[in-house]
Amino acid sequence: MSKSLKVGIIDINTNKPKYSSLEKTLDVLEKARKFDLDIIVGPEWSLMDNRFSNELPYSSKELEKIFCRLKNATNETKELTLAGTAVISTNNRKMYNFLPVIYDGKVIFSTIKMTDGGTSFFNNGNYEIIGRDYSMTNDFEWKKLKIGIEICADSGVLYRKGKRDLDLQILVSSGIRITNLAVKKGGYLICSDGIPKGKKTYVIKTNENYDPDSSVDLADFRGLFKRKEINYQAMESNNVEMPFEFVKPDSRHKNLSIYQLIIDD
Repeated sequence: MSKSLKVGIIDINTNKPKYSSLEKTLDVLEKARKFDLDIIVGPEWSLMDNRFSNELPYSSKELEKIFCRLKNATNETKELTLAGTAVISTNNRKMYNFLPVIYDGKVIFSTIKMTDGGTSFFNNGNYEIIGRDYSMTNDFEWKKLKIGIEICADSGVLYRKGKRDLDLQILVSSGIRITNLAVKKGGYLICSDGIPKGKKTYVIKTNENYDPDSSVDLADFRGLFKRKEINYQAMESNNVEMPFEFVKPDSRHKNLSIYQLIIDD
């Protein structure tokens, strides 16, 4: 049997925008209600303001308020919400880049970024960045689907941990759009990136040329991610054997692209 998923990718700027990335994300989540999505994915730092160079990480109380707003923006929906990341501080002056996964009004999974990769931008209070020395869980199951998450500079961590059978690999980033594939044959990689340049949001599906036990590094196809449109004819004329294909969106809306994915059991 196969499972059909309607997936939305949030397309906003999280790199010094003129607007608050958090407010823009919440606005997109509210407007996405009418599309009856199964999953929605946003970029790294989408839960921060991002307009100011001296922005501080959130306190635990501020994080609770953001959780409340995220839940309000998605209540009465049945979508799995990975709206992006926020930088959080602790009472003993540590900070980390945090991604919550919300479903049915609850945080059902969360992970943090292990590599700095820009998190220090928010270190305006002499916090210690934590993550590098932590052993984090990056994958979980939802509705019998195996889902793995990578946050920007942590790209490739799922493959390095031996993952080869994911149904969905999700890359939430602000600048890094390539990784090592850790999905099964017929699995999908979903990327939402916050840097407004090139192919910043996309979905790829592995095909019959893909071997899950081989190392498919998207860095070998780097040129495909530097431009918005893909020239398949040029690749075919150069005899490039592609282990994946780009999935075209069903529809595009302001700050949101929607895809229909088919996952085979």
